[in-house]
Amino acid sequence: MINDTLFDFDNEVNESLKLFFDSKKLPLYDMMSYHFGLHDKESATTKRKYSQIIKAFYEIFSTDKKSIIPAAMSLEMVNAFLEIHDDIESGNPQRGSGDAVWWVWGPAQAINAGDAMHSLARVNLYDLTNSKFSKQTISNCIGWLDYACLKSLEGRFRDLEMQEGLNTSVDEYKAMSRDKSGSMIGLCLAIGASLSELNQNQQKTLFDAGQLLGIANQINSDINQLWSDNESQPIDFLNKKKLFPILAAIEKAAPKQKRLLGEVYFKRVLEKEDLQSVREIISDLGTKEESESIVLNFETDAYNKIYEATKSQDFIKFLRGTLSE
Repeated sequence: MINDTLFDFDNEVNESLKLFFDSKKLPLYDMMSYHFGLHDKESATTKRKYSQIIKAFYEIFSTDKKSIIPAAMSLEMVNAFLEIHDDIESGNPQRGSGDAVWWVWGPAQAINAGDAMHSLARVNLYDLTNSKFSKQTISNCIGWLDYACLKSLEGRFRDLEMQEGLNTSVDEYKAMSRDKSGSMIGLCLAIGASLSELNQNQQKTLFDAGQLLGIANQINSDINQLWSDNESQPIDFLNKKKLFPILAAIEKAAPKQKRLLGEVYFKRVLEKEDLQSVREIISDLGTKEESESIVLNFETDAYNKIYEATKSQDFIKFLRGTLSE
């Protein structure tokens, strides 16, 4: 069973990351190691979701059993690059159970650490030559990495633009979340497919499927944030981001309800008490239930695409479980 090998693979990836960062003398690499929690027992045993996805893909679909540790490290570094920048953008002082990199070293040095992660992600893919992957395969993987990073940043650009007004449509939000949240999943699937020697059409189908899963995950995250009992949870709401159920409510709201939503979002500073007012309007309009239905539709479309490209229900079952954790 694939799940039996993933814990050991996580340990291999963590150990490889630790050895690499510890071999460097510049404190910049200490910042990167800190982000991964490699010297913290609790964080060092955290599941590396993107490493696990590519490992599962390669185990199921490849006839060769070469080392893909450099590709797994690359994916984790890309994700770290995005996480560090997201923390700076949102002003979130925490990442997981610890302080965010920018909170410890300041935004300027955190930007350096994040950008270095991106560079290292590309460099690590070249190490696949040591595993006897072809130059064409490695070049293809780097192409997917660059494309996915660009789409991720385009999505983040649109996300910031949307904070400034109430006129964002649900379709614009879906396009934003497809790129911002879905490109990382798509990158895992596309690189896994490339290393497993699936053709370009299959790789493109899998990348597109990953982006659809990103939309579903983003909307589901928005729903959870609006209705979570966790007091520290609604940071995006407090930062005036237009979460999907709110945008859906704005599109179908009567003038009075739109005015009430506008009064909340045009406040200089949002407070947690404002969340209850917004919840009541969303509940009256039924957009929470509509949002949940949209999540299900995007998940269905994505997994249909993955089956089209792979013909594997085993991998779909694994991916569902991994992304839902």
